[in-house]
Amino acid sequence: MSQSNKGFSLLEVLVAFVVMGLVVGVLLQLFGSAMRSVALADEYSFAVQVAESRLAAVGSEIEVEEGNISGDEPGSAYRWEVQMSPIELSEALEKMPLPLQLYRVEVVVTWKSGDSAREFHLSSLRFGEQT
Repeated sequence: MSQSNKGFSLLEVLVAFVVMGLVVGVLLQLFGSAMRSVALADEYSFAVQVAESRLAAVGSEIEVEEGNISGDEPGSAYRWEVQMSPIELSEALEKMPLPLQLYRVEVVVTWKSGDSAREFHLSSLRFGEQT
């Protein structure tokens, strides 16, 4: 009667552990990368909300006039700046008796994300009083 080999050799077990370790390492890297992407998307989403709220305030809370206004978003590390500059119209439009001036309004939201400084820009046009 011959006895057959049953089970795995030590070399096969070591190779299986090395392969399993590599697979787990790659999976953990992918999971970490995905989590960083989700966190960054959340930061940009909040920055968009801040920019949209500041842009909506132009004309109601913030007067439409040439210049810059800045501030901090309460309870966060986000800083915003509203920049308004008049737009030069063509000669034909300037001859029209309109008491309004067209302004380019840009909102810039900045924040620090880890070691990087990030920013988001949003711009629009608004009418203000002619100066």
